Amino acid sequence: MNKWVKPARTAIQVLIALTSAAPILVPALGLSATVGAGAVVLTVSAAVSRLMQTPSVETLLKSLNLHSPESDQIK
Repeated sequence: MNKWVKPARTAIQVLIALTSAAPILVPALGLSATVGAGAVVLTVSAAVSRLMQTPSVETLLKSLNLHSPESDQIK
């Protein structure tokens, strides 16, 4: 495994944690509320994207016949 994988993953997790704190940080830094809303949208989008990758969601989608044919080829 590449020696930079773990530090990169940690940095991304910290970045996500900071963006989830954006509603608190944005007013304190005097930034526009739009910046905070954008950060929250990105955080929720990342969380949903990660959740959609779990095997349990894939199983649920298959049971509802909503999965993509490509997902059958990915193991």
